[in-house]
Amino acid sequence: MSQRQRREATGNTHATGKPGSAVMWRGKRFGLPAPKDYPLDAIEAEEQGRTLTALRLILGEDQYATFCELAKTTGDADDFSKAIMRELGRGNP
Repeated sequence: MSQRQRREATGNTHATGKPGSAVMWRGKRFGLPAPKDYPLDAIEAEEQGRTLTALRLILGEDQYATFCELAKTTGDADDFSKAIMRELGRGNP
């Protein structure tokens, strides 16, 4: 059973109390809302290629500030995005 399946089965939630998941990155835990709870503005930003804006809207201001303390390069942002995609299981039904 994957971690995602285990969370869904047990009803675990992330830090904000909404159903979702979390990713550990560079020793910090980032809570993620369930994809169905992403703000529409975040989806529009992603469609327009404004990836960091989308990330800020999904993470919220406090978590985004933590991300910015840890990430200093585009490579860091790419690494963080890959960690999130692994957690969400994008491309895997």
